[in-house]
Amino acid sequence: MPRRQDRVPVVFDTNVLVAHYLSRRADSACSRLMQLWRQRRLQMVLSEPLQAEYLEALERVQVQKPRIERLRQRLRQRVTVSLVRLGRTRAVSRDSDDDFVLATAESGKAELLVTNDRDLLELPKEQQRLFRFRIVTPGAALAELSSRK
Repeated sequence: MPRRQDRVPVVFDTNVLVAHYLSRRADSACSRLMQLWRQRRLQMVLSEPLQAEYLEALERVQVQKPRIERLRQRLRQRVTVSLVRLGRTRAVSRDSDDDFVLATAESGKAELLVTNDRDLLELPKEQQRLFRFRIVTPGAALAELSSRK
């Protein structure tokens, strides 16, 4: 089992988590990332607002309540979750609802923010340079993580 300091700190945008729960394929990029997290190869960086958004979104798309409750318990265990307080929230994204996701990654010193959200993926380079983390798709995250082995 990888030690905490050997895990890659990542923020999963809500759309990645929802895609995993709605996927029927265990080999989808989102599902594979969740498997890496459960295997303790990734350290999920999480803020209270992001956790609340995860749980609300899963309820909204009608994921079964026992599955949501299992996730809630995993998020509370803190072994593979780093709960952070949000620092400064910059108005950067075209969608202001995404700014707290960026703030979560920044406050938690994440290496990757994994998303399928075009508003985040298409941030201009000069805005992306404000952050010490990279914004990547699930497929790009998997490719990067596999190259680190």
